[in-house]
Amino acid sequence: MTFLAVVCALLLTGCWNGRVLFSFEQPFWSSIGGKTRLRAALADAAVSHGYLPRIDVEAAGADPFASLVGNLASGGYAAVTVGPLLSFQWAAFVSRFPGTRFVLIDPPAPVHDLPPNAVFLTFDRTGAFRDAGRAAGDSVRGKFNAAASQLGVRIAVLASDGSGLSAAEVDAFTRGVAETLDGGRPVLRTLPASPDRAGIRAAVDQLRRAGAEIILLGLGERDPQGLEALRDAGGSAVVADWKVSGAFPSQVFLSVEEDVPGGITRALDALRAGVPRVYGPVRLVSGKKI
Repeated sequence: MTFLAVVCALLLTGCWNGRVLFSFEQPFWSSIGGKTRLRAALADAAVSHGYLPRIDVEAAGADPFASLVGNLASGGYAAVTVGPLLSFQWAAFVSRFPGTRFVLIDPPAPVHDLPPNAVFLTFDRTGAFRDAGRAAGDSVRGKFNAAASQLGVRIAVLASDGSGLSAAEVDAFTRGVAETLDGGRPVLRTLPASPDRAGIRAAVDQLRRAGAEIILLGLGERDPQGLEALRDAGGSAVVADWKVSGAFPSQVFLSVEEDVPGGITRALDALRAGVPRVYGPVRLVSGKKI
């Protein structure tokens, strides 16, 4: 459908709410799979709420704040969805443009005095990681003939500092394992920030020799290197947002996936309803279905 056709359709149905800007920055745009399918999903979310969409992606190293403020100053947008990097700076622009409504992705929301023209969209992955821990426990319990409480060594966590995998998510995974294995807990191994391929491979090999069958990888952008090491050493992994890289699918046991377009759709619903906070959907995807 052409630009003019979309405008006409919105006007004829009485659903015209103005223009919406999706303002994202790299590398976040690539991290959520910024391709034609994502653009189409965002456009569908916008049109279904009566908005005409525009997607603006700022290259790494650019000044996304200046670009956003410039777009806002034009006065051409009724609503703006802002990526996480800029959303953390929401106090610097939301109050300056009271006539614009904002969807802010994953910033810390104030306890009091929430701005009336913004919705805070949060993706809470802890529940999905707890379910992944349970699934990992069930898997090793069905595979090995041993007391459940002794099977914790069959599951491990391999994370690096600053990877984006939070302590709460690791704790949730650990609780899920313990609930299934009668208190058995996974082995925890932490690497320094930005580990190299050799260090990742050595850690994976060590965990495999100790008996770990399923490893929760929290290596950030180096998760594919962990999957590569598992391909060579055997075993499988729980990862987050695997579909971004698509690397080594045979090694993926489960992936925790944030549904960003689905979250934005919920946030646009919340804007219409005047609800200031909303949680985006997080899916636990089986490796067999990837």
